[in-house]
Parts: sequence; structure tokens; C-alpha cells
Amino acid sequence: GQLKEIGSAVQRQELVFIPAQLKQIDHVQHAYKCQACSQKNLSDKIIKAPVPKAPLAHSLGSASIIAHTIHQKFN
Repeated sequence: GQLKEIGSAVQRQELVFIPAQLKQIDHVQHAYKCQACSQKNLSDKIIKAPVPKAPLAHSLGSASIIAHTIHQKFN
């Protein structure tokens, strides 16, 4: 006949090692134009959304990679 599950129990656990990974995250700045303003005036009103500031100017380093690098240096 057909079997129906009536319960389950964990029989074994294991740990899996996943090496460190680096991922590139793109922070996109969106720009918006007021359609009504551009129809009434000759100039366009453009507004740009804020972008998160980098921990170090002109650097690709995120807060997590900077913290990890400092930790490895002094550990």
C-alpha cells in the first residue's frame, strides 16, 4: 500500500567548510526628472537619489573587508 510519513528525526549533523568569498556590490544612483516641470519650463528639474558613502574615499573596500584586513594584521 501507500506509505504516509508519521515523523522524522535528525540522525546525523555535519559541518561544511565554505572558503571566504568576495562579492562586488554595485550601488546604483537613480536620477528622476519632473515631467510636469519640463513641459512648463525650458529646463528640466533633475533629482538624484542619495548613495551610501564609502568608508574610505575612492576605495573599493567595504566596512567588512576593511575590518577583516585590520583584524588579520593585528591578530
